[in-house]
Amino acid sequence: MSNLRREQTRKQFGFDSERQIRRQERAKQRALKERERDQLRREEIERNSLYKTLIKGAFGFDVADAVLGFLETVGDVLSGLLALTYVYLSLFVVRSLRLTVAVLGVAFVDLLMGLVPGIGTLLDVVFCGNYINRTMIKGYVEGDEKMRRRVNIVSVVSLLVIVGVVTLMVHLLGWASDAWSSKEWSLWPKFTHHANG
Repeated sequence: MSNLRREQTRKQFGFDSERQIRRQERAKQRALKERERDQLRREEIERNSLYKTLIKGAFGFDVADAVLGFLETVGDVLSGLLALTYVYLSLFVVRSLRLTVAVLGVAFVDLLMGLVPGIGTLLDVVFCGNYINRTMIKGYVEGDEKMRRRVNIVSVVSLLVIVGVVTLMVHLLGWASDAWSSKEWSLWPKFTHHANG
């Protein structure tokens, strides 16, 4: 009951309404400034020549990526070099770390699928990583909220995959180092045996 009277008194004298109106106006001004800043940034990115080439006129790159998928190792290397341009674009032009991690993850998965013997060629043709990267960058720059959520998810999964693969590589290198230094695997005794004999 006392809360109801307090609310009525505040409304009657206009204590909260003026404060709320000022807060709402400040929030509207901040939102307007943020939208203007985002629009200017988007226009700056869209004027970039690399962005125009890779994102706006990139159909030829998608076809080249699919054709390069038919070439076993050379195609994977060239496709990876093309993916590095998307990494550069997301890191230095768009300036988004999350987007860069997502682009790296897609490029990494594309490279790993292309390295699978036999079926990797088919997977590399079907899974066009550069097309996915182009779509993510374009949606991110245009402010598509659905695409930004997708970039966030892909960046987290990509980070986990990259950390997992690097950890696996470190363990495999450690195992290979231990195996190489053991007497059964070492070539050194064979060379010393022939030299002494």
